[in-house]
Amino acid sequence: MRKFFTFFFLVVICLTTWSQTHVAKTLSYGGTVRQYLEYVPDSYDNTHPAPVLFCLHGLGDTMTNFAQSSGFTEIAEEHGWIMITPQALPANISVLGMDIPMGAAWGAGVKATTLLSTIELNPNVDDVGFLMAILDNLVATYNIDQHNVFTTGFSIGGFMANRLAIAAGNRLRAIASVSGTIGNAINTNMPVAHISAMHIHGTADSTIAYTDGSYTMSLIPIPIGSVGLGAEATVDYWKNYNSCDATPIVTNFSNCANDGLTFSKYLYENGYFDTKTAFIKVVGGAHEWYSTPANDIDYATEIYNFFASCLYDDTKIEENESADWTIYPNPATDVVWIEGEKMAQVQLLNSIGQIMTTIPCTDTHFTIHLDDYATGLYLIRTTSVNGQSGCKRLIINK
Repeated sequence: MRKFFTFFFLVVICLTTWSQTHVAKTLSYGGTVRQYLEYVPDSYDNTHPAPVLFCLHGLGDTMTNFAQSSGFTEIAEEHGWIMITPQALPANISVLGMDIPMGAAWGAGVKATTLLSTIELNPNVDDVGFLMAILDNLVATYNIDQHNVFTTGFSIGGFMANRLAIAAGNRLRAIASVSGTIGNAINTNMPVAHISAMHIHGTADSTIAYTDGSYTMSLIPIPIGSVGLGAEATVDYWKNYNSCDATPIVTNFSNCANDGLTFSKYLYENGYFDTKTAFIKVVGGAHEWYSTPANDIDYATEIYNFFASCLYDDTKIEENESADWTIYPNPATDVVWIEGEKMAQVQLLNSIGQIMTTIPCTDTHFTIHLDDYATGLYLIRTTSVNGQSGCKRLIINK
């Protein structure tokens, strides 16, 4: 197993020989200079769009430690994915009159209401905007496959992965959270899009409780109470929103390692727009990141396999494109024009196929105003008066 720093302990960032491949970057966002590591694999070819993987560290950890320890660097290199490991900002909370530094924390909606006060980590930090600003920079710099952007995180990084999916799921393909659920500040929010999700949690997690998301500090054993949903409630949140199958496909992993743990996967398929929800239950598992050979499964590998099963096949769209109509400009900012044979209907869909608007049309040209649509990858689908349909990609850049 790999252990990550989750509370108080700050790792000194030391750029070693390893970090020459993880390039340190800065981005000014929200009046603060933010940091992140960018890993571009040797196999990157600017003639082929590359998927993107965001990796979010735990509470009190650093981007450098998580990038080194999570196991995703090797996966990114092998499969040609660009890997981004951002740095969260410091946070403090007040408990029983004590001002306690928590270390680096994402503004993930982690919130508890106690008898004395309400506690929330970095409630005024817009980390959704920060992470999407990084994605915008990547799109401007590299040939990015905007259909296939993924996010994973540990502990509060897992909370942040869920917040990102809820608030900006129209720009993501799938997420995976480990030992971090959906924060109380956002657990009634409606997601902006249907998105595949994986959750991994140990039943003996003494930091973020499996049953109800209760949080207990590590160095000072003060129970704070629930800061988010429980593990199974988090799975239900995504399974129900996506309308996945009620009955899962169950996989029990081999139990060969002498670690006192058993791993089982529950896969709920056939959600809206082919979304799926997966849950790996770790019986006896603690607030840790497990990996082979010490354990029977490797979290990074299981997360990659889930993401790979969600990859959007761009060729399916290309093969069905109609040659009888065009869209311009593309990328577009405020308005897009569609011209071609006489059309009966025009639809704008988000990147996972969710219909954003349907507009009847009885002409050879049409205009869609984009004021209500955020930056991201979309699809325009037209149906002609003779029943033929076609679909083309549209990038909106605000």
